[in-house]
Amino acid sequence: MSIQNDRPTDKHESGLSVIARLFWMFFGNVILFISIIFIFQHEGRVFHAADAVFWVTVVALVFIRYLDIKFCGGLTATNLPASMSHWNRYAILVLIFSTAIWALAHAVNYLAVNR
Repeated sequence: MSIQNDRPTDKHESGLSVIARLFWMFFGNVILFISIIFIFQHEGRVFHAADAVFWVTVVALVFIRYLDIKFCGGLTATNLPASMSHWNRYAILVLIFSTAIWALAHAVNYLAVNR
């Protein structure tokens, strides 16, 4: 009689962790890129729906990456086990680069499109 239920499960192979990893590595960044294009091309008001989509996506990227590491056995982009120090670095870099790119898109929009 073998006991197979006592074997630990491999968390990072679950469907939820795959979806989370696809979001923070690809789909979330695509949404940010499309939002930046809309911000850059928008005429009229300074802030609009693309800004909200952009910042909700930034928050979702950081939050989903946290959930991935904390509860789904998250991995780094190089398939190594991720730790909370990876998340700290990821969150800081996402916030810094997102803010810089968002501000640059608005500056270029203001100088080029709305002139």
